[in-house]
Amino acid sequence: MRKVLMTSLVAAGVVALSAPLGAVTASAAPPSERLAVTVEGLSVNGRADQPIDLGTGRPFLSWIMTSEDTEGNPCFDGSVAGACALDRQTGYEIEAASSVAALEAGDLLWDSGKVDSDQQGNVAYGAPDALESRDTVAWRVRVWDALGNPSAWSDPSTFTVGLLDQDDWGDARWIEQAGRTESDPLPIFARQFDLAVGKTVDRALFYLSGAGMHYPTVNGQSITDEHMAPGNTNYQLSTEYRAYDITSALEAGENAVGVELGNGTAYVRRSIHNPAVGRTSPYAWWQSQIKGSGTLVADAPAGATNVLLSSTSNYHVGGTINIDTGDGGDRLESRVITGIGTAGPLGTGISFEPALDEAHASGALVTASGNNIAASDPSAGAAVTPRMIGRIEVSYTDGSTDVIVSDRSWRAASGALVTDAWFAGEDFDARRVQVGWNEPGADLTDAATRRDGTTVNWTSAGIAPPPNLATQLVSRAGEGIHEAERFTPQTITNPAPGTWVFDFGQNMAGWPELNLPELPAGTLIKVKPAESLNADGTVNQSSLGPGGRGRDLFNSYITAGLAGGEQHAPKFNYFGMQWVQIEGLPEGLEPTADIVTAVRLQAGTPDVGSFDSSNERINRINKMAYYSMATQIMSTFTDCPGREKQSYPADYTMPMDGFHRLFEFDAYMQTTEHHLVEGQSRADTSMFGNVALKTPVHDWGYIGRFGDEINWGNGIILVPAFLYEYYGDTDTMTRSYDRMVDFVDYIRREKAGTGDDEHIVNAALSDWVSVEQTDGRISGTWGYYVMMTKMAMMAELTGHDEDAAEYAQLAEDIKDAFNAHFLNTSVGFYTAEGEAGTAGATQAAQALALDADIVPEEYRDSVTAELVRNVKEFGDDDDPHFSAGTIGLAAVVRQLTESGNGDVLFDAVQTDTYPGYGYFMQSTTANPDGFTTIGERWNRGDSKNHMILAQIVEWFQKGLAGIDQAEGSVGYESLVFKPQPAGDLTWVEGSFQTPRGLASSRWDKADDRLTLTVEVPANTTAEVWVPTDGDQAVLTPERATFERIEGDFAVYSVGAGRFTFVAGEEGYAALAAAVERLSSEGELEARLAESLDAFIAKALSASAEGKAQVADSALRSFLNQIGNANAKQASEAAKAELTEMAKALQVILREEGGIPVDR
Repeated sequence: MRKVLMTSLVAAGVVALSAPLGAVTASAAPPSERLAVTVEGLSVNGRADQPIDLGTGRPFLSWIMTSEDTEGNPCFDGSVAGACALDRQTGYEIEAASSVAALEAGDLLWDSGKVDSDQQGNVAYGAPDALESRDTVAWRVRVWDALGNPSAWSDPSTFTVGLLDQDDWGDARWIEQAGRTESDPLPIFARQFDLAVGKTVDRALFYLSGAGMHYPTVNGQSITDEHMAPGNTNYQLSTEYRAYDITSALEAGENAVGVELGNGTAYVRRSIHNPAVGRTSPYAWWQSQIKGSGTLVADAPAGATNVLLSSTSNYHVGGTINIDTGDGGDRLESRVITGIGTAGPLGTGISFEPALDEAHASGALVTASGNNIAASDPSAGAAVTPRMIGRIEVSYTDGSTDVIVSDRSWRAASGALVTDAWFAGEDFDARRVQVGWNEPGADLTDAATRRDGTTVNWTSAGIAPPPNLATQLVSRAGEGIHEAERFTPQTITNPAPGTWVFDFGQNMAGWPELNLPELPAGTLIKVKPAESLNADGTVNQSSLGPGGRGRDLFNSYITAGLAGGEQHAPKFNYFGMQWVQIEGLPEGLEPTADIVTAVRLQAGTPDVGSFDSSNERINRINKMAYYSMATQIMSTFTDCPGREKQSYPADYTMPMDGFHRLFEFDAYMQTTEHHLVEGQSRADTSMFGNVALKTPVHDWGYIGRFGDEINWGNGIILVPAFLYEYYGDTDTMTRSYDRMVDFVDYIRREKAGTGDDEHIVNAALSDWVSVEQTDGRISGTWGYYVMMTKMAMMAELTGHDEDAAEYAQLAEDIKDAFNAHFLNTSVGFYTAEGEAGTAGATQAAQALALDADIVPEEYRDSVTAELVRNVKEFGDDDDPHFSAGTIGLAAVVRQLTESGNGDVLFDAVQTDTYPGYGYFMQSTTANPDGFTTIGERWNRGDSKNHMILAQIVEWFQKGLAGIDQAEGSVGYESLVFKPQPAGDLTWVEGSFQTPRGLASSRWDKADDRLTLTVEVPANTTAEVWVPTDGDQAVLTPERATFERIEGDFAVYSVGAGRFTFVAGEEGYAALAAAVERLSSEGELEARLAESLDAFIAKALSASAEGKAQVADSALRSFLNQIGNANAKQASEAAKAELTEMAKALQVILREEGGIPVDR
């Protein structure tokens, strides 16, 4: 370690420097195996879980370089001099083959050869030919480190391409339970088949899509740990499928596959009742739209291109007409509608293409799909009744294959799931189960019986149309939903006879899993979720939505009376919940904690961030924010887990800078962009190019205040920009480029002002849920500017140079218009009235302008001062408070951080009063221990679990832990560590798994000393800003290069590895303090301490007068005296510590004082 002097030597005209990084040469000796660089974390298109349904034939590969954190490794052991092999990846080589065996045998599909590059993310699969459906690739990589040495090959990783073309599904058909109505129980499907005895299965894959949701089994066993698959989409344009590897589940001879279906978001209706369990007013925030249905009123001959219908209400040009849907769909033909006629004496005509293949008789049933061009009507949310399509492909080692597809050979029946509602819950009657129905040899005839003796009435599955002829079967880029945590009740109360309330201590998204004791058959158990309590201790469900849109929100379970008890968990819906209320347990039964478990659900996006500190309130807020954010990562991002469960882009784009530091979204946001593109209107109207307020689109979303909003719609631009900035992904922006241009054109054409208001956009929702409302023209024009700066960047990256220049100029014009309209130069900050007044000078108005770098340089200080003043003075007491909402809060947090006002943020989170995070934490009747997640509104109203006010986590990571991406860096190739201690914090630690590896920071503050340890990932450079209070010395590690003093920070450049810095008192004062401490501890004789102090004083005085040689002489005397001290005068530990400190001072003094260093 070396000591770098701050004030003392600077005052003496000596600039503080430290030695440069050790030279790196290619001829360095190879590291020992213990210190060798290794490669791990292989991923494809952001997925490290080796997907088997990859949706592209041109994937992108990534990896992480690392080495063992061990003694003697100069990357991590500060006592060892030398270069760090992890400082830079200087090359890589990728090998790919059709299998692991082929890879190991050298039978390759592609060998990149050695590529001299530090790229380790999003490396394009470079074989001459694109991969095709079903192709499997095994690949591995090795790298060359900073010393020029190659690593060993990584362990192999594999992926399989899914079904890229619709024709790949072959003869598989969409099937349904023929004749089922919405009031009937949910359908189940079964197919029994034989595999040849004597053959060995090499691989078997089951491709499946169930609308809205499916749950598959093979031979009675679940084949996946994913829940609520395949995922919510705009069913009029696409539906996701999954591929399941069922190789190990199959047996020689008889086999059986079973599929249960749920409604999911494909069919949401308040008309689905079940009076037997008290479900008469099911809650739903929105409803699926019922599309056209009727009959032919005249015969339709083969070759016809039009038909006459009893009604054409709710049919759409460009949508689908399904003709002859009855009798199991044997005669079904679906066609694209080209025109809708007017009523005539025989009905109303619909024309279509292509012509009919068969004749259809008058009276044949006809149905319609929704609208696949996303017009201003809500038909994108057309109701899709449960149906499935599947394909099983079995490959044998002898090269032969078997294929089983969904068709009328499958059997269908009504299952035990009596009702299933996305919002309101499910009703499951265990008496209706046919035991073993999905196992080989099961009775699938109409005579099969359930547990209660009633007949199952199996029938042949009916052929169903796809949700729309435009509907594409697509693989999912992002992770599916999995179990994330399990919670047992912390308390159990009995607020009323027969009513038991279980508190899990944490608000979450998930479902209650029942573990019931043995109960009589027919016992009805109701489970009601809640985020709050009533005054009488029962659950209060108001924040989850029940009210005018329906009251019922519960799961019910009717027992079968099984010996030993019964277990049950839902399959197709989830709740927001901290409490559940169970009703229906027999009188006298006092439940124990194991009767119900809360299963938290979340898409499998990896956790990548951690934070902890010495302040319990900050830690609690961080935990609240974590769960608020984790809650919203389901099949899509959601706003909340209860009331709406919808994906509003601003809800996730605005907090994304903090959000992505907790969870990895490299793959997940590719699915998000897919939904945004599908949510864009393609209608030949003024709406063309607009993006709905929520995507996937289930209800209205293109017009009006809650349908046409720039800071929600511009998610189609922000998401690809985030993927590039955070992960280095340019593929998503390339694929979405034309659609992003369409949105830009829509805003320019329909939303941007003209004349005096040229370039001004009025955002109808403004700064949503803010306490202090910001003028919508400020938030709208800010959003316009931000999206155009992103578009200019992406146009350049994708080779659209003319667009790039045009968009960059447009952004400058928007900035000028913003300042002309809203900057009041007389007061030096932003107002809704600009030069005309000071009204509307909100926190968000200042922060948004600062954050987007809109503010002219000469006004940055005054705008920042106004932001600080507003936060300090807002509210009804003397404490600082936040007032901003969805759009402005992240900018407020960021700008207070970047301007060095961490103490303002610290004080704001400590206050208990409204509006602020502490207000959420106060005990109320509804929430006795305060919220455990961040609420939707500062006043604690509405949902208790939103992430639109959780942006404070950005300060925790960027400000307190100090970990950030360097300006201009992409994919975290360069970092900045700039911790800013605040308030009474004595320590903070945080970490973030960047695409290149783990970055971490820990600082401890004791007395006048701050110790900072940072870890920099491999192949990454960093600047470390060490807080010094402007008046302290810094003990610096090897391989850290001093760059400059900036404000109250000493700035160093470092490579990869671990570095510890110690900032203490002034250089000479630190040495004197050490002498005093060691003397008081008995490690140093008092007389020797007095003598050493005299030398220190002489050296300090000489340095201050610029007499470097005199100071050097004093330090040499100090070193001689401590070096010659005997054991009685000084312990060996004291001698070592003082010698190191004095020599560090002496090195700097000699380097900068003109004294030969080797003197």
